[in-house]
Amino acid sequence: MTQPQTAPVESRPLEWTVVSWNVLGARRPDLSRLADVLAERSPDVVMLQEVQRGQAEELARRLGMRFTWAFKHNPWRPFFSAWAEGAAILTPHQLGAPAHTQVSTAGSKRSWRRRILQWALVGRDDRSAYLVYNAHLTPDAQESEARMGEGRRIAEIVAENGDSPPAIVGGDMNADVGESVLDVIPGSRAETSATNPADAPVVTIDHVVVPDAATVVSADVPEGGAEWRELSDHLPVTVTFSLDWVDGDWVG
Repeated sequence: MTQPQTAPVESRPLEWTVVSWNVLGARRPDLSRLADVLAERSPDVVMLQEVQRGQAEELARRLGMRFTWAFKHNPWRPFFSAWAEGAAILTPHQLGAPAHTQVSTAGSKRSWRRRILQWALVGRDDRSAYLVYNAHLTPDAQESEARMGEGRRIAEIVAENGDSPPAIVGGDMNADVGESVLDVIPGSRAETSATNPADAPVVTIDHVVVPDAATVVSADVPEGGAEWRELSDHLPVTVTFSLDWVDGDWVG
């Protein structure tokens, strides 16, 4: 008996653009200018660090995006809740399953040393989707062991959540190129130029890690200057990449 023929399943590359930026919200940056910078990049996903909830909400409103915000710390806790620092994921697409957890050993919710990992599911109408992880690791050169522990915890969380859909991990890693913690985080790190300090950048501590199967990966970081220093002490990282998707292979 002749078996029925099945049409071959064809995949097609779908391009995504991701922006990661530590916006130093405690210094009350100009949200109008931040929104303009982000809008120019037409991102599918924005990951923000050191951002207050009200700032994230206002940026999402200006950009016409959905957002989720996660609490990191508040030195004035339980007072002045609006000044709490956190992380935010913004997107013009579908946004779901938001979550976050502490990844540092420092646990006081009043301490800047407390570190979290935030994540959410972002899905487009073309049925491509990613689990987006937003990180802000411990700073200072002498804290490499602490960063390594946080990086390992991130890797564990990504593994626990599985690879369907694939992961994008980005944020202020506080780790320059060559530091071993960047090898712990699963995926392929996009090659970028220096991101800090914003007026005269000399270290590359903001990163975006895309799936290993991603192709045509490109990254853009502004050259920096006084005008960027007015916005933040970090420069934004914009990464564009493609990954092959089959129509309908993500239906979550």
